[in-house]
Amino acid sequence: MGPFSAYSPIHFLIWYILARSTNMSWKLFFILSIGWEVFEWIFSLFFNSSFFVENTINRTTDIIINIAGFYLGKK
Repeated sequence: MGPFSAYSPIHFLIWYILARSTNMSWKLFFILSIGWEVFEWIFSLFFNSSFFVENTINRTTDIIINIAGFYLGKK
């Protein structure tokens, strides 16, 4: 798996829409964004699900895409 997945555009759109339609703070954004990636990682350790299987580069890319979506949505 490379740095991007089929879910990458969805990550961007979710955070872009949330930034446009809510008054979410950057602090809450980081808690939710990084928290979700940590949840996926922990879930993948205990359950055999291909949905949560990602490498570190992909998880990092997800967070960067989240930041881009949230940033552009806030502009």
